[in-house]
Amino acid sequence: MTPSDRFSIQEHEGEYEDRPLQSALFFCGETLDFTVPGYVIDQQFELHDYYLLFLNWDCPFEEGCEVIVISKQLELVGSYSFTPFYNSYLLDTVVELSKDHYLLTFNGPNKFEMFIRNPKRSWLKKVINVKALSD
Repeated sequence: MTPSDRFSIQEHEGEYEDRPLQSALFFCGETLDFTVPGYVIDQQFELHDYYLLFLNWDCPFEEGCEVIVISKQLELVGSYSFTPFYNSYLLDTVVELSKDHYLLTFNGPNKFEMFIRNPKRSWLKKVINVKALSD
């Protein structure tokens, strides 16, 4: 898991309430063919088979986290949304436990296991699976 800085995201002007729900994503300055939810890239990583991005909504009191998986061919292959209903998901750490298996920590005590299936082997299975961990 190698930290990356190759992706950037569209900046939005104006009032927060007037911003669009999707933002353009750029790879080495070139616009990609899809948009993503969120306004800020928290962390981004390059792995052997894909890129892994963590985005947020730039709203510290009701922060959500968007997980985006992008193929090496720069296609959107998977996404997962940690929604902030009555909670905040401010990403603290991402730890690679094994190949395609991660531990995510939000706001200190909130921990989740995340598994990435890329390439996806079945139409019935999700690319990103997340499981909450209890203390």
